[in-house]
Amino acid sequence: MAMRYVAPMSMSTRSICPRDSRLSWTILLAVVLAAIGVARLFSDFLTDIDPTWVLCLGDSPLRFLARTTDGSLAGNLNVQYFKVMAIPCGMALIFLVNAGLTGGVAAAERRWASPRFRFTCIVALAAVCAFCEVEKAAHLLGLPTGLVGGERAWLNHVVHTVGGVLSYPLSSLLRYRVGTSPDTWSHLSSGR
Repeated sequence: MAMRYVAPMSMSTRSICPRDSRLSWTILLAVVLAAIGVARLFSDFLTDIDPTWVLCLGDSPLRFLARTTDGSLAGNLNVQYFKVMAIPCGMALIFLVNAGLTGGVAAAERRWASPRFRFTCIVALAAVCAFCEVEKAAHLLGLPTGLVGGERAWLNHVVHTVGGVLSYPLSSLLRYRVGTSPDTWSHLSSGR
């Protein structure tokens, strides 16, 4: 009896469901990214309303979910460079909503298989991020928001752009079911 080598499965080919229509582990990655993004967005709203709310977090690691700095290197990185996660977290949220609200997994797979759909989502998220950054810097609409200490407006746009560029390859890794990949997406997006 000869033993054969079986290569380990990549994250996108592992399943969280024992049936043939097995769900991909990348759904968990999308859930984590979406949760981080929603938590950061909520904390940004709180920071805009009351910048001192973060004091209740003390020195806990949760303080890094808030758009504020304590003057440390980690705090300054948090204020400026956490924004690289904005568009990837938004894409993860769109990935999840796409499956839940648009006609089921089969329809979601067809839609997500379209590079045009994913690119359009990235562009829309980048536009929203750009609008938010312009509003923080210029107060065009008079919203109660602004730049916090250690934050530079021009660098916010650069960091969001980097996040947008990183989002496209990330979006191609996300799968709803095991066995779908960019190689099999051509028949999904053509409707065959």
